Amino acid sequence: MTIDFIEDIFSSRVRIRILRTLIKYKEVNITKLSRELGINHKVIEYHIEALKRLGVAEEKRFGRIRIIRLSENDPRVLAIERLFTELEGNNET
Repeated sequence: MTIDFIEDIFSSRVRIRILRTLIKYKEVNITKLSRELGINHKVIEYHIEALKRLGVAEEKRFGRIRIIRLSENDPRVLAIERLFTELEGNNET
């Protein structure tokens, strides 16, 4: 991971909250994400687009429903998940 990547991914509290929620649920639609976090839908969309550009999030569409998830098997995503697990004290090892 480069410094630029780290700065971009952790540049916002909203982005960090989105990452934590995606780690928790694995997949979630944008409406549920917005409600769960209490953040405006457009703000959520902005940060989801940033995460997609960084390559750590993916989107599936089913008509108007948009499902967001973290990119599977991406070593950076796995490192982020481990980081959050360690910081939250939920390490099972």
